[in-house]
Amino acid sequence: MKKLLTTLFMLFFVSLSFAEDITKSDDSLPTMGTPAESLSEEDNYTNIISQFPGLAEKIKAEHYAITNPYVLLPHKPNYFMPLTYQSEINQEEQERFYEGLDLEGEREGDEAKRFDNTEIVFQVSIKYIIAENLVSKRSTLAVAYTGKSYWQAYNSDISALFRETNHEPEIILGFVPDLAWSDHMTVAFNHQSNGQIGNLSRSWNRIIVSTAKIWPDRILNVRAWYRLPEDKKKAPGAMLGDDNPDILKYMGYGDLFYLRKFGEHSLGIIARNNLRTDENLGAIELDWTFPLSGNMKGFIQYFNGYGESLIDYNQYQERIGVGIKISDWL
Repeated sequence: MKKLLTTLFMLFFVSLSFAEDITKSDDSLPTMGTPAESLSEEDNYTNIISQFPGLAEKIKAEHYAITNPYVLLPHKPNYFMPLTYQSEINQEEQERFYEGLDLEGEREGDEAKRFDNTEIVFQVSIKYIIAENLVSKRSTLAVAYTGKSYWQAYNSDISALFRETNHEPEIILGFVPDLAWSDHMTVAFNHQSNGQIGNLSRSWNRIIVSTAKIWPDRILNVRAWYRLPEDKKKAPGAMLGDDNPDILKYMGYGDLFYLRKFGEHSLGIIARNNLRTDENLGAIELDWTFPLSGNMKGFIQYFNGYGESLIDYNQYQERIGVGIKISDWL
């Protein structure tokens, strides 16, 4: 984990150095916080598009979607990875859950069937903007849902079941602050759960605050969260109570997202750390996206650390996968 911590700090300082270099010429770059009175709407969009076309088009689409009740917008990336390999699959929790069950055709002798390290991973993420201009001009209130599934599609021994699905509904207030170091901020109530029962159940509720700084070819977004407390379980197997009281130890209190565009290619980095000197834990995700035919994008993703999924939040993992993005961050 010392190597992981060193990597996270390097990424953080590299991001700050990029920010410092670009900020020196910020006066010549109109940001999302540019007063609307100084530019017409058309000119404002034109200037933003000249800096970061993908972001400007997304903002424009969201603005027009408010008037159309039939439009659902992408939230986080929507993707399908038909081939991924994970170093450590959580076998023990499932074996303990199904202990004592001996369904016909589900066991061969005394040998328990196990998960494969190769599986399909896909994510569906949508949002709907409820209202705008609630707390300030260009503020929005939205509801969103993200579902991420881990599918044992190649494992015929266990009927190609879905090993884990994480559900993440949230309500998000976004606004443009009058700050030189932030072009956009959000405050969200976020619930995340895997919809399981017993020892397989995982869930938590958070208040998440984020701030983003935007330049012509890069974005830096920093999030911090507060976990809403839950009652302790009265007994280890009780249905009510906190299913994962130590989740902050592994997931930390926030994360850093950095996206760098290189023409039609992009490199995304998500990093988090629990910032503890003892038992220092964290995670890093690297995502290289490249163009395919039409509007499709291919990508390669690498994950190292803790918390890729709720069922495995306290288990160190490495995963590499390749797939197609239907929609990206930008």
